[in-house]
Amino acid sequence: MEPPTKIVYNIGSNVFQEAGRLKASHKISLADSILLAQTIVLNGTLLTADHHEMEKVEALEDINILWIR
Repeated sequence: MEPPTKIVYNIGSNVFQEAGRLKASHKISLADSILLAQTIVLNGTLLTADHHEMEKVEALEDINILWIR
């Protein structure tokens, strides 16, 4: 059984390409665009409390977000 969280040590170029697309499409920080891109590439679920930045992206992108508050 795979653990519920995954630590990523290396970020591939596909993540940076997706992060660039997200950064250009949405008014989000570079760090958030990389976080979202990694989530999309891994087909994972993002665990966050950052409603301000993520709600607008969630409405426009196919991404799984689990809100913690």
